[in-house]
Amino acid sequence: MKFEITEDMQQKIKKWDSCDPVDVAGAKFAYTFIPTGLGLVIQVKCDICKRILDLTEDFLI
Repeated sequence: MKFEITEDMQQKIKKWDSCDPVDVAGAKFAYTFIPTGLGLVIQVKCDICKRILDLTEDFLI
C-alpha cells in the first residue's frame, strides 16, 4: 500500500499551518494514514500546538 500527500493536500496543510518550527530540522508534523473498508483516514498533527487536521473528508478514496 502506498501513502502519499497530494498537491491539494499540501495546499490545505499550508493554509491550516500557523506554527513556527522549534527544532533545527524544521519538522513539526506527524502524518497518520489508517486504511479502512470505506477508504483511507488521513490526519496531520502539529507537534507544536497539538491541533489535528483531518483530510479524510476532502480526499476520501
